[in-house]
Amino acid sequence: MDIHLDRYSQRTAGLFRSVGIALVLCLLLLPLGARSQSSLPPSLRALLAQAQSDTVGVRGIAELRSELATILSDSILSGASVGFYVASLKTKEVIFTQNEQKALVPASNMKIISSAAAMDFLGADFTYTTTLFLDGLLKKSSGEFVGNVIIRGAGDPSMSTYFYDDPLSILRQWCGVLDSLGVRSIRGNLVGDDSYFNDDPWGQGWSWDDFPYAFAAQISALSFNDNKVDVVVKPAFSIGQPAEIKVLPPTSYVNVVNTARTVPRDSAASVSITRQSYSNVIYVSGTIAADTSESGTRISSVAVDNPTLFTLSLFKKTLEEQGIKVRGGMFDSKQWGDKIAYAEMRPVCYHTSPPLRDIVRIENTISHNLCAEQIWRTAAKEFNGKGNADQAADMTRQFGVKNGISLKGASLADGSGLSRFNLISPKHVAEVLTAVYASKNRNNFMRSLAVPGERGTLQNRLKGTIAEKNLKAKTGTLTNVSALSGFITTRDQEPLVFSLMFNGYTLPASTIRAYQDIIALRLAGFARK
Repeated sequence: MDIHLDRYSQRTAGLFRSVGIALVLCLLLLPLGARSQSSLPPSLRALLAQAQSDTVGVRGIAELRSELATILSDSILSGASVGFYVASLKTKEVIFTQNEQKALVPASNMKIISSAAAMDFLGADFTYTTTLFLDGLLKKSSGEFVGNVIIRGAGDPSMSTYFYDDPLSILRQWCGVLDSLGVRSIRGNLVGDDSYFNDDPWGQGWSWDDFPYAFAAQISALSFNDNKVDVVVKPAFSIGQPAEIKVLPPTSYVNVVNTARTVPRDSAASVSITRQSYSNVIYVSGTIAADTSESGTRISSVAVDNPTLFTLSLFKKTLEEQGIKVRGGMFDSKQWGDKIAYAEMRPVCYHTSPPLRDIVRIENTISHNLCAEQIWRTAAKEFNGKGNADQAADMTRQFGVKNGISLKGASLADGSGLSRFNLISPKHVAEVLTAVYASKNRNNFMRSLAVPGERGTLQNRLKGTIAEKNLKAKTGTLTNVSALSGFITTRDQEPLVFSLMFNGYTLPASTIRAYQDIIALRLAGFARK
């Protein structure tokens, strides 16, 4: 973890106004091994030795409040907007607040709100069903199906490597069903029905220059492989030759323009992988150093344009690999135009997703934006019949009313937190967490939060500290925005709920994360006795 010790050592007087802060910083540094003791200034080395004693920890509510106030009033943070709320889930006592009702950009802390509301309305056992229909007639003598093959999407975000070793196996199963029916060729079209959602493929307020990246993948009721491809770039065998490019999953849906060249191993190298807006043309440029090891490989995930057609293209490729020829085009709902008469057809096969609790776990643990957006819209669709962001925001406010939480003054623009149009207070986030803690979804939701040292957004933070086994939280990160909210257990096993947000800072993000970690350690070390 990068704490930027140079910045701290330059401003020792400001940061170490309280011995408690210094001790916690030492606790933070020692287990992580990010810096050796010899690299620390003498004042820190002395405090580091003291920090290893059994007496380290906050004792008493007055001392805790004083130390939290001192940490957050440090002059380094003077240019930032900071909101903080922490309360006991045992006694209901509000322990500390600062700008707790100030509306701030939550970044991915928005996932706490959207996933809690969705799980409340859908239930932790909810599953998605994607269905395959045949609309036509099969000529048994020749095995030719005359008509259209329709895949009806229902918002499932799980057909990806986060849930399946090989998501293409789902498509192969569908092809196997058609083969078992005697289908040898298809004289008709492949249609992807993505009308379950009825708004734009991006959230309100998403930055247009994020669109090529996988974290801003387009939202679609028919999604596959997180609506992205992985571009693998390797050096060629000979210097000066074009870099070797592989696209995963293998597909001709994207077109790669490769101008990247292989340079000597000791040369400075830089590879750029970008996608042209509103197209599926991917440009690979720059240089890659000759290296026979895996460290010489560059992998970048690139979002595709029109995930519905992307899914159909992979299905068509799989059909033809299984010996089923397709003589027709590919269409999404808007292109197809005609209303599909499902009542006159029978489903041929379907795919059922993992339960919602497993999908939410991926959403929150690794901060998966597509899962967040799809789940949020699904809850709206099931709640009031319209799968879009506006209805999802209404559904979320209804969740608030149901749980005695007024979201008045909050702006709910998307489900993932990628939009800067989102505005919500730390108190709102803490109230939602408190409501979930008191609900039947408590265990499933808490398992969805990140934990230090485990797979997720806290994997490399707070390992080996008193907070490692006591913290379950959701991170949130945008440029000049950082948040950490969740649950933490104190030294004497008192459960706390907290929400800590930083907006508008110009410090390195690692410095802000260090403050978050220091506060987490102070809460974990707190004991009333």
